[in-house]
Amino acid sequence: MDLKVKTVGLVRFSVLTPTYYSERFKTLEETAAHIFSPERMELRFRLFEKLCLPSLVHQSDPDFDMVVLTAESMPPVYLERLLDLVEPLPHIHCLPVGTDNHYKLLQKGYNSVGREGISHRILFRLDDDDGVDRDFVRRTKKFAHALLKMQGPKTPFIIAYNRGFYVRSTGDETEIFDACERAPLSTGTALVAPAGSGMNPYRFNHRKLAQHFNTFSDISVPAFIRTIHGDNKSNPAQMGLTHKMDEAGIARALDRHFGMTLGDLRAL
Repeated sequence: MDLKVKTVGLVRFSVLTPTYYSERFKTLEETAAHIFSPERMELRFRLFEKLCLPSLVHQSDPDFDMVVLTAESMPPVYLERLLDLVEPLPHIHCLPVGTDNHYKLLQKGYNSVGREGISHRILFRLDDDDGVDRDFVRRTKKFAHALLKMQGPKTPFIIAYNRGFYVRSTGDETEIFDACERAPLSTGTALVAPAGSGMNPYRFNHRKLAQHFNTFSDISVPAFIRTIHGDNKSNPAQMGLTHKMDEAGIARALDRHFGMTLGDLRAL
């Protein structure tokens, strides 16, 4: 079989839906008041502009599509700001959507990128307050092609990156530390599947993906920067090894793999 693979990522930027945040807010109006509040929007834009978006723009392999899924009902001042950020980037697309079921909106986002002429898709997920390393796309493609040849083209599988850095700013000082997780994170996790498959990496909780798919976990390089800042929807827990690197080692790895400094991360 001739393998022709397309890479598509998706990041949610304040999507409004009745099936997301429903455990915290009773009505869609209450959810909207929270996610579109000025303080929260300024935080999300700062993290998106300074961490998430640069990590995508500076990929060593730019041959991928990224969908920024957002809400049609976002206040115009914020929607225009988001569109202005994304519009100059030919492979990054902003898709405003209505208030449908959360997973259906995610499917719509991934399917907004055409599948003509391909055999498989690499579908990865990323949150708007996190980042991936500069070789993330290139390395994911390499793994995907090798694994497709090993296990055959019909069975979907997961590629997860379990080594990276956390930036925790919920205390008096910002803490930056290394981690090597024992279960897939949300940051950069990818589903490789036939082009006609309806699944995507949001189908199951990311920590439980290995219960549902063959899962390849890579810890060869630090591949993610994940932020903890008080507006995380989930409770970010570290499930594995942490704090094994000194500050000098972290600084060298940040420069090599992300083009960032400790000062850049503290300024977030």
